[in-house]
Amino acid sequence: MIVTHPTVRSASPEETRERILAAAREVIGRKGKRGATTREIAEVAGVNEATLFRHFGTKEALLVACAQHFCGYVQLADVAAQLTGDLGEDLFVLARTMFTRFESLQDMIRWSLVEQEYEKDIFAETTWRPQLAILAVLTEFMQRRIGSGELTGDAQKLAMVFLGLIFMHALGRKKFPASGLYGDEPESALRFYIDVFLNGVRKR
Repeated sequence: MIVTHPTVRSASPEETRERILAAAREVIGRKGKRGATTREIAEVAGVNEATLFRHFGTKEALLVACAQHFCGYVQLADVAAQLTGDLGEDLFVLARTMFTRFESLQDMIRWSLVEQEYEKDIFAETTWRPQLAILAVLTEFMQRRIGSGELTGDAQKLAMVFLGLIFMHALGRKKFPASGLYGDEPESALRFYIDVFLNGVRKR
């Protein structure tokens, strides 16, 4: 069932852009990036195709803008920039922020994984990627904590490990709902990951 947004003649450019992005996500959720058409996206947004192209230029540019808008890297960067307290607690704040976002993006993540080959063409003309933007935020955070002497190692590798743990948990909850780890409340699981990340599992 297609849910269309009524055309609002007095909508500002920002509001129109927001509706188009929301419509793009909704259509992609049903048909994938390859199957989504600008015509249907415009219909769902309550605008004509000319308006869509005036805001985004091409379908590919719209898909990149949709990823940028919803992936949450700006929010994560704002949160990370303010974290200067206890390392474990700061990592928990980052983990919770990412987990909440990943949970809300199951539809986009699913299609991103399914259509990896198609995405190579979409992002061919830009160095920006959602995962790289998030990784860059975490790398900067890790580098700051390496500089303060709290962590050691390669900042980007540490960021990739930490990101992988949280990403895996967000996707794994539906795959392993009855398991002890995935069946726990998210907070306890996230704190477990942070403990493993900071302290390892070898008996001391």
